[in-house]
Amino acid sequence: MASLLRETHPLTLKVMRLSRPALASTRQLPTDSGDSVLGPSLLEAEQSHPTRSGQVFSDLQLPNSMHPLEGFPLSETLVLPRSFGTMYLGETFSAHLCLCNESPSVVRDISVQVVMQTSTQQLQLFSDSSKHLASGQPLNIQVAHEIKELGAHVLGCSVHYLSAQGERRVLQKSFKFQVANPLVVKTKVNHLGRDVLLEVQVHNATQGTMALERLRFEASSPFTAEDLNTAADGATLWDSSAGFMQAGDVRQYLYRLRTHIDPEQVTVDQERAVQYATALGKLDILWRGSFGSFGRLQTSQLLRKSPGMFLLEIESAEVLGKTAALEEPFVVRALVRNVSERRMVVSATVHAHTHPMVISCGAAQVHLGDIDVGETRSLDLEFLALAPGVQRVGAVALVDSLSGYTREVDHLLEVLIES
Repeated sequence: MASLLRETHPLTLKVMRLSRPALASTRQLPTDSGDSVLGPSLLEAEQSHPTRSGQVFSDLQLPNSMHPLEGFPLSETLVLPRSFGTMYLGETFSAHLCLCNESPSVVRDISVQVVMQTSTQQLQLFSDSSKHLASGQPLNIQVAHEIKELGAHVLGCSVHYLSAQGERRVLQKSFKFQVANPLVVKTKVNHLGRDVLLEVQVHNATQGTMALERLRFEASSPFTAEDLNTAADGATLWDSSAGFMQAGDVRQYLYRLRTHIDPEQVTVDQERAVQYATALGKLDILWRGSFGSFGRLQTSQLLRKSPGMFLLEIESAEVLGKTAALEEPFVVRALVRNVSERRMVVSATVHAHTHPMVISCGAAQVHLGDIDVGETRSLDLEFLALAPGVQRVGAVALVDSLSGYTREVDHLLEVLIES
């Protein structure tokens, strides 16, 4: 009963995804040219009736370096995919639609609309009207759409036409497919003063091999990116064989984000803009698959947890005289800067027992006086090393007597103590 009530149309609509072909695999039977009874016969048959693909023995006289490989699993024959396959984010979806008039009469006033429906929007890929199709006449349409969203996608096809009885009818078909993520990107952030070391981990989440043709980091203000991914010969890793990634492979890459701010002329506002900036930039990745198929993926903004700022910053610290010897006094000079929004009256107190291998041998408390907003004062402290090697020096507390603000500094710097 359902088949009797099913609506029939004089038009048929078929949709095929356009994708790259693949090389056909071969299954060759090994031949024994020795004492086997069938060996000579099989050899003679292959030489007398060569095949276009999978040929092991040939009557052509080729150089030794050009002989086909025996048992090679791929042939020169191209085959189209038997199923829809997998769509990945960044690829371009292409499809061929064939609308054909299967009736003996002319179908008039045909209008075709093709849309792509995602979870957030509907995009029109094709629209045409006022077509007429004679009996047996096809109408071929090709559409393309760059995939920019994950999840379910629906290709909707709607055909309006005028039947032979003058009735306005509609033929609708939809094709649903899923879009997966081809690459999984993870990041790790390390801070070097105002600069940032960004580690990027790229994981091939597809089921096949891809060639990473380009990976470019576009830094956000106030940073500029320095690519540290160079081989010993100076060539980038993406231009070498390291750019090829098998399914499940992971590659790690490193970028240094610099601020290019003059430390001697930096303002408090510039310092805040750098320290509180959370957006680092975006990765622009271009890859290629089998037979040159390509995809492009741009990540969203890569973010970091802002390191923030202390109201009193240690701009730099160094040993005067550049060297420190065992059991000989040496002086450490640190530059203390007021990056708050008000004037401070600062004093520094040395914690003598925090690092027992280097003790203070000078004043336990130093008064730095008034420090206006953005100004810097030098803090000189004298120490004595009791053990050689790399030692932490200078556990101090910076106190503002006006507001009561206190910053505890575990150590000003690490010093190599020479014996």
